[in-house]
Amino acid sequence: MMRARLRWAMGAVPLAFALTACASPDVQTTQTPSQKSSPASASATASTSSEAAVTGAVNAAELPGHVHNLVFDGPTLLIGTHEGLWSQSPSQIPGQVSESSFDVMGFTVTDTRWLASGHPGRDEESPSNLGLLQSTDRGATWEKVSLNGEADFHRLTASGERVFGISSVNGALLRSDDSGATWTNLGSLGLFDIAVDPANPDTLIGSTADGLVRSTDAGASFSPIATPSLIALLAWTPNYVVGADVDGRILTSTNSGSTWEALTTLPEPPAALGADGSRIAVLAGPTVYESVDGGKSFTERITGIEGH
Repeated sequence: MMRARLRWAMGAVPLAFALTACASPDVQTTQTPSQKSSPASASATASTSSEAAVTGAVNAAELPGHVHNLVFDGPTLLIGTHEGLWSQSPSQIPGQVSESSFDVMGFTVTDTRWLASGHPGRDEESPSNLGLLQSTDRGATWEKVSLNGEADFHRLTASGERVFGISSVNGALLRSDDSGATWTNLGSLGLFDIAVDPANPDTLIGSTADGLVRSTDAGASFSPIATPSLIALLAWTPNYVVGADVDGRILTSTNSGSTWEALTTLPEPPAALGADGSRIAVLAGPTVYESVDGGKSFTERITGIEGH
């Protein structure tokens, strides 16, 4: 049953959202039977506390549907979409950052550059799988790094010169130790999402249909991690690991995933997750929710995103 639910979250998110009852985070959400069975989740429903309500929600306006990923750049939210990289400053209408409208399937930010992968935009002459791209001008222009025509990374994460990616071509986890120039194929491990410890690039956590797994040898081997629910999406900040489970529950761990605290439950299952410090952003249904208190409460940041 849990395996089927993660497959559902991975492969049929828009349909799942259409079949899930909507609720506003301004009121306590109705809990599913699985949520009612957990005391932690029963006491941690979405709210809009005055401490968290630091920005006003804006309508998605021109933002393309099919948002794939969320990454914080300070208070600015970077948004990888089916039609280019976009950004949204607090309380401002989103705007396109990239000159190209390529399909940003994978996206991550390091101290020196931004990394992405995906597919070319309309009328762009390029192989269908873009491999690893990099930008050194904050996402305006992109250049090829490696694996052009060979890999389409739907998940990317990096720590220092270490880069990990999950290629949709064959489901393989790939690792680069030289900033993406060359790669080691670690095999098809059934991973859906990945997050790397920003302080230790040898430590990696991944989500699978059977639960979380952790590697302490740079992805060469993995061991299962016990969790209170089936976590699908991951983000790792200097403060903690953030997880979003298939029911929309947000969890955090301060010990590399060994134990988890269940916090807010959002009205719909998650489609994208980003975190930085105490800020967490989650796309759930047509709305990006933001927390500024480590996931204890959320407010609407962007509303009306089509395709979700």
